[in-house]
Amino acid sequence: MRKKYIIAFILLLSFPLLTVNATTLRDYKNKVAELQNKQSENNRLTNEAKNKITAKRNAIVQANNTISENENKVEDSKTLVAESEEQIKIKQSELQDVITALEYSNLNTSEVYMDYVFEASSITDMMQRQAVVEQVVNQTQDKLDDLKVLIDQNKQLQVKLANDNVELNNSISQYEKQLEELEAYIDSLASIGLDFADQIKAQQGLIKIYESAGCKDNEDIDDCYYAKIGGSANFSKPLNSGRITQAWNASHGGMDLGGNSPGTTVYAPANGTIVYTKYKASCGGNIIYMHSLVNGQKYTLEFAHLRSINVSNGQVVTKGQPIGAVGGDSTTWYYDSCTTGTHLHYAISYGYYFTNASYGNQFYTFKSNTKATGVQSISGFKNTKGWKWSSRY
Repeated sequence: MRKKYIIAFILLLSFPLLTVNATTLRDYKNKVAELQNKQSENNRLTNEAKNKITAKRNAIVQANNTISENENKVEDSKTLVAESEEQIKIKQSELQDVITALEYSNLNTSEVYMDYVFEASSITDMMQRQAVVEQVVNQTQDKLDDLKVLIDQNKQLQVKLANDNVELNNSISQYEKQLEELEAYIDSLASIGLDFADQIKAQQGLIKIYESAGCKDNEDIDDCYYAKIGGSANFSKPLNSGRITQAWNASHGGMDLGGNSPGTTVYAPANGTIVYTKYKASCGGNIIYMHSLVNGQKYTLEFAHLRSINVSNGQVVTKGQPIGAVGGDSTTWYYDSCTTGTHLHYAISYGYYFTNASYGNQFYTFKSNTKATGVQSISGFKNTKGWKWSSRY
């Protein structure tokens, strides 16, 4: 089955575990307060990241708006250049006519100007009229110079706007990359926040269970609770029959138990307490964590890729009690990406653990302690791929 060798690793990265060092009810209450503080800090970091995302998105919008404005300016500038070039043609034609008149040549094309000059009533008037024509020449030449300057300025403006848009597009690419990083950070904080919330909820639920059992703040939880609910002499198997499709190893961290149809009942292998239930994890799907005292040893059990969960956080279960149903089939693929076939991922770890956001040594401690899964005298399974069984006992 696809990616079986990394299921446990990714699963535990998504929902890492923390050893519960607390032994008294007060320790559990202190742990809840500590987690609430961590959750508050997590929320603060999440809000900061969201504010940065908003700022980056606004910057992208502004950059795109500026690019559009620059493109409009370029089009306006091109239109102005075209109009100016047309004006130059007209002015150059007019100027040529005036120059021709002044040179007393090509009388047909400069008739208007020649008539104007030679209609003078005196030499003085003629000189004045010629001066006027020269002034027209100079003004027309100035206009031509102005138009050429305007064209040059607009062409430079077009180059500048094009360069500005290149820089803006580069900025947008940088903003988009930063957005991806921030959104990935938000995703990681969201999953961590969820772990905090779930762990707080689970531990608060357990505190109520312990208090209902009569545990006092300074009492050892093992003495006042676990000893009273009773342990088990050994583990039974969680399924009536099946075969091992993936044996336990250090990288896998659990066994994959196949050979059953979707919806097959999963049973509690020992007496214990449900300490955590997770629904629709992206790797592992629906998951149950359970504490059990077996032959005097503390264990945390993990059941993943469940189609359904029949228990809740803090619930006390007895050996052989139905707790869920096998999943991992195509009906769960849309949220459980780590499986392509029906099976139960099953792990037994030495010690009591809770889900937590800590990725450090606690994760590796849980992962290494799942070696109990591969010990046949503990799990009842021979740690061999293809090994079959036909009874839970």
